[in-house]
Amino acid sequence: MPVSKNKIQLPSMTPGTTRSIAWLRFGKAGARPKCYFQAAIHANELPGAMALHHLLPLLADADRAGRIRGEVIVVPTVNPIGQSQLVGNNHLGRYDLLSRDNFNRNWLDLAAAVADRIGAELGRDAAANVDSIRTAAGATLKAMRPLNELQTLRVEVMKLSIDADIVLDLHCDMEAVLHVFTSVRDLGGAVQELAADLGALATLYNEPYPEALTFSGVNGALWARLAERFPAAAIPQACLSTTVELRSQHDVSHALGESDARNLYRYLVRRGVIAGRAGPLPRLKSAPTPISGMDVGYCPRRGFLVYHLAAGAKVNKGTAICDIIDPADPRGPKARKQMLARTDGILFSRKRNGGLAWPGMVAFRIAGARPLAHRKGMSGLDD
Repeated sequence: MPVSKNKIQLPSMTPGTTRSIAWLRFGKAGARPKCYFQAAIHANELPGAMALHHLLPLLADADRAGRIRGEVIVVPTVNPIGQSQLVGNNHLGRYDLLSRDNFNRNWLDLAAAVADRIGAELGRDAAANVDSIRTAAGATLKAMRPLNELQTLRVEVMKLSIDADIVLDLHCDMEAVLHVFTSVRDLGGAVQELAADLGALATLYNEPYPEALTFSGVNGALWARLAERFPAAAIPQACLSTTVELRSQHDVSHALGESDARNLYRYLVRRGVIAGRAGPLPRLKSAPTPISGMDVGYCPRRGFLVYHLAAGAKVNKGTAICDIIDPADPRGPKARKQMLARTDGILFSRKRNGGLAWPGMVAFRIAGARPLAHRKGMSGLDD
């Protein structure tokens, strides 16, 4: 069938300006499984947009051949507000300049509203509960009357995603290897398959669900929050919702985009969204690790950063990760403040060599298997 091309019109915030969000549907509306993709909610993170650029023709070919069993929604660049943030030849795109919100925070936690609507009806029939929750979540979003552009973006985009079986929010880091953020409730098969098909070097999970209201967090945690609220009801984790970090901001190339698109397509085949043979599952490169085991290196002082190790390196507790150098200190090695790993694990994220450092800035992240005392009670990302 022909590709369905659609547009979300955002309200004008100033005279003479208007913005919209393009989205595409492949397969049949309402068919299962439903998969939702988006890229560039942080609008200056474009490896995901590159992957979707190469995935779209694969989906179009599959649609024409009648191989899409379910429904696939793709929003290639979901944030026109951030796309417009060009300041002094720099593209910003991470924070809304009006509200100062991080574009990937403060998405809509619908659990309380859904509970109010249908909580008394939830019972031991898991399939019926899933249908009721999806319907109630959609009705909750439909009833909302957002006042401005960013609120409208959040409501309208979640209308596309909230009933999906799979939600993949494509991001990247400043300098990183491919990694995935998910929930402990998603472990046990589907998320490991995703990480294996994509070749992720680290898979990190929140327990029991993400507290930060990220886009992927609110789509997945809806089910976990309701299951927590109604323990006697059969409420499965009906949406696998993950943040996929496609390496570094500069990793935008046809070679990487084609590879990521093939891997995403293979995952859709493996999950039954598209008919075909996925082939053998690649070996998972590392076991999932808890967010509570993620060592986050916060800069203790100002200066500039120089790293001893590349992203992807395996490290041990006590390994030197980087130096913060005071450029005005003439004492050579004594002008350097060394930052050390506090766990064994994978150095999956860091900043650029030679970048400015300031007190409290995140310099690196390490995926470790053991919970760390200073991370207990923390979930989600730190910036």
